[in-house]
Amino acid sequence: MDYFTIKLFHIVGIMLLFMGLGGMVFGAYAGFGPNKKKIRRAAALLHGFGLLFILVSGIGMMQTLGLLHGDPPGWIKAKFVIFLLLGGSISLAARLSRAIWFLLALWVLLGGTAAYLGLHKPF
Repeated sequence: MDYFTIKLFHIVGIMLLFMGLGGMVFGAYAGFGPNKKKIRRAAALLHGFGLLFILVSGIGMMQTLGLLHGDPPGWIKAKFVIFLLLGGSISLAARLSRAIWFLLALWVLLGGTAAYLGLHKPF
């Protein structure tokens, strides 16, 4: 696959990840209602598939750029830490519905930082 196709899968994964996070936090904020289990499952599936797409396409882009061998640059390590934080934050979204504005601000900050690192590759 070429670089741009892999990048497309990466962007689709990012959209799925944030859809899952948003679905979970707004579902928790609204109290979920009678379909609580279905909503949580759908949000968790979107989040999980998004993480899978991001991880696989990220590794594919690293291979395309020739960065798989040796020690990866610092910006890739930082993006992996952000990936782990966003991956684990779905449990916060399900439990901390009162902290909705904090979570949303945190996700925007993490997503913006990851985008900056991916676009500019500063270190």
